Amino acid sequence: LSMAGIFVEPWFHPLATSCHITSVTNPIQAGIELPFAGKAQILGYCAVVELLANYVKKAPGYKAGDLLGASYYTDENNPLWISYQEKELNNGRLAMIS
Repeated sequence: LSMAGIFVEPWFHPLATSCHITSVTNPIQAGIELPFAGKAQILGYCAVVELLANYVKKAPGYKAGDLLGASYYTDENNPLWISYQEKELNNGRLAMIS
């Protein structure tokens, strides 16, 4: 399904016309044509994500890499928790390779 976007995007992009973007296949030109309000929304969203991540990191008991706070709800020596962490680490490595 994700590959369909590569082939369909040059001919069918309904949201681009409502944003007044004429060149949907050229990302640089599309970024230039994007109105200021669209650019502000993208930058605002990125700023909110960064602020929330920094807010979570200031919490007492924060552990590196645990932005969602899952370590508060489980014991670090629980075999299920260790297995989950290993699976996440291996999946992350696989995603970086692919």
